[in-house]
Amino acid sequence: MRSRLFLISSNLAQPHFTAAVSNLARGAERAAVVTTAEPKLKERNRNAVLARDTLLAVGVPAVEFFDFDTQPSAGLAAFDLVYLAGGNPYYLLQRVRETGADAVIEEMVEAGRPIIGSSAGALLLGRSLNTVPIFETSVPKLGCKDTDALRLMPFTVLPHTNRWKARFVDYAARVATARVLCRSKILEITDDEGLLIDGDTITRIGSTFPPSPVELSAQPSA
Repeated sequence: MRSRLFLISSNLAQPHFTAAVSNLARGAERAAVVTTAEPKLKERNRNAVLARDTLLAVGVPAVEFFDFDTQPSAGLAAFDLVYLAGGNPYYLLQRVRETGADAVIEEMVEAGRPIIGSSAGALLLGRSLNTVPIFETSVPKLGCKDTDALRLMPFTVLPHTNRWKARFVDYAARVATARVLCRSKILEITDDEGLLIDGDTITRIGSTFPPSPVELSAQPSA
């Protein structure tokens, strides 16, 4: 079964994402918005709330908040679609490993159930979290030593690239360093872009251009 993933930087409730989200949500009866990456805000996380409202708006009958800190990870398997909200990627990765949620998420991807990852959630699905200290320098590691992510995609996503380009004059050099540390391709997405993965097909979706195919072979090697 082909994987069905949608990786974004922050806000799912953007008009140019509607078609992709509607297609992913088609036939889904229950969706989970995972709030674990925000240890304090949880379901008060603005982007988690927007994700819930967006999924309800495209016709998913039931959308529930889900937290690995308080709910058994096996319960995630009961949902037809999962949204992994943003926050601290180190905390999310640790809790996913500690609770066994990594195996549940992997099985869902293998079964072709759609997974949407935002920021930390997008990083979790890729190869590594080693982009984080290069760009988001203030994010605490919380004792996380194994920065290999779930490796459910053949690349590492770099969210919020519009912010990093504005902040770092050596942005290109930092991306090159991240590529070496992550030992993978790096796919960059701005705050209003998303990467739709349907099997081996990757499509970039943004507000200023039509959906565009992404060729991994065209990415620089590590």
